[in-house]
Amino acid sequence: MTKCIAIDTSTRRFCLGVKNSSNYFDRSVNKSTDHAKDIFKRIDDVLKLASTSIEELDFLAVGIGPGRFSGLRVSISAIKSISYVLSIPIVAISSLEIIAREIMEKNDKENVILIEDAGRGNLYIGSYALKNHEFIKLSNDRVANINEIEISETDALIAGSGIIRYPDLKIDSNSLLNQNGEEYLNSRTMIDHALEQFNKGNTIDCMNLKPNYLFDEVAN
Repeated sequence: MTKCIAIDTSTRRFCLGVKNSSNYFDRSVNKSTDHAKDIFKRIDDVLKLASTSIEELDFLAVGIGPGRFSGLRVSISAIKSISYVLSIPIVAISSLEIIAREIMEKNDKENVILIEDAGRGNLYIGSYALKNHEFIKLSNDRVANINEIEISETDALIAGSGIIRYPDLKIDSNSLLNQNGEEYLNSRTMIDHALEQFNKGNTIDCMNLKPNYLFDEVAN
């Protein structure tokens, strides 16, 4: 009976949930203005809601980005602290993967190209597929300038805040989802995704946890 907590602060949505056996408990906050405020109290509250304690958790799941610099540091610092003190393993997952997977499920799509606004004319891009019920990353998450984006004819669903902010992107697709990706950041999807990785043994310790900002790939 797996018990775990999941947290992602890569967007304006404070995503927080707990799994206790087959039950899920969510305490996410939309349009949070301060992710750091009372973060450990929020974690304690959702654990109480799930009738479990932090010492009982099998693993900690955290979204490592890409996303807002200040936001990512909040959840990663909290998870590092808990893992260090209690020696609980960590499952670190791409924040884009969580969003893409929820979009797939909600829109009944097997291929998604996620394009999220990264600010200052840049975009976060991830490409994913579901094959035989297995979630697959088709390419590494990356960051690119809006002038570098050109997507030729594709069957994939194109989604994310990037296509809303920059409607003139060079995209040839009949399948566009004009909704902000962070609306799909869901703690239950995050937990299920992380649980698959945990069962495969894909965990790390707190010393190896770090945010994936992606911006070191962009030339100055």
